[in-house]
Amino acid sequence: MQACLQFTTGKIEMSLIDKISGQAPSLTPSERRLVETVIDRPKAAALGTALELARAVGVHEATASRLAKKLGFDGYASFRDALREEFIATHETATRFEKTITTSTPETILGKLALDEAQALGRIEEFIDADQIAEVAGLLMGARRIFVYGYGNAEVLSLMMVKRFRRFGKDVQHLVPDPRGLAEQLLGIGAGDVVLSFAFRRPPRGYAALMEVAKETGAKTIMISGKSGALLAPGPDHLLAAPRSGDPDAFQTLIVPMTVCNAIVIAAGLTAKKETLKKLDRLGQLIERFE
Repeated sequence: MQACLQFTTGKIEMSLIDKISGQAPSLTPSERRLVETVIDRPKAAALGTALELARAVGVHEATASRLAKKLGFDGYASFRDALREEFIATHETATRFEKTITTSTPETILGKLALDEAQALGRIEEFIDADQIAEVAGLLMGARRIFVYGYGNAEVLSLMMVKRFRRFGKDVQHLVPDPRGLAEQLLGIGAGDVVLSFAFRRPPRGYAALMEVAKETGAKTIMISGKSGALLAPGPDHLLAAPRSGDPDAFQTLIVPMTVCNAIVIAAGLTAKKETLKKLDRLGQLIERFE
C-alpha cells in the first residue's frame, strides 16, 4: 500500500498505511474491521459506497464516514475518490493478470492453492516497494546486533532470518517467548540494535513491551506482517505489510511473508556484496573443517 497509495491532505502527503498506523490506538473495533477490509480489498472500497462497505463488514454506515474523517478526509466520498484515483488508475496490469490466471486454473486443491498464492504474490508491490526493502536491508546490515522475534506460524520465518543473517557475519539473537528469558535477552539492547518481528493474526506475546523497550533504548524496529500490520500499537519504525493468500478467517500460508524475507536477504547481500561473499566463503571453509 505504501508503494502506491499516496494521499494528499493540504500540503502533507502521507500513505494510507501511515495514516492508519497513526490512528490505530484510537480506532474502535468496528473501525478496525473496516480498515482490514479496505487494506485487503482497496479496489472494492474505491468503487463502492460507504453503505456498501459498511454492510459488507456488518457495521453502521456512519462508522465508515467516521473512519474517513479520522484518517484526515472530509468524508467517505473524498476518501473513496483518493482510493479510486491512486489505485484503479495504476493497477490495470494486475487486474488483467488476475483475470488471465483465473481462467486457466484447474479445479483441484493444488491448482486453487497455486492460484491463491499467485494472486497474493502478484499484489505484493501494491503494498511494499523496492525502496522499503532496500531501506530495511540496509538497516539490518548496519545494525550492531539483530534481535528476531516471531513465534507460532512465524517461527519458521524468524529462524530462517536468524540463520541467513548469521551467515552474513551478523550478531543475531533469536528472542524467546518466555517473559523472563525475553527480559534477560533485552537487558543490553540499545542504540545501533535492530528488532525484527513478525505478526499475522495477532501480535506476538509481549509485542507492546518489546516496542516500548526498543524505543526507550534507541533501537530500531521492523515488522513484517499481514494486512493487520497497520493496526499494531505501538507502531514499528518500519512496517512491511502485505495480505497473505487464502481466507483471512481460515487457512493462510506463509508464501507472501517468506517472499518478503527472501527479498530482504538478497537486498542485504547486495548492500555489501564483496564483504558478504567473503563471509559466505569463510563459512564454507569453517563447515569443511568442522565436518
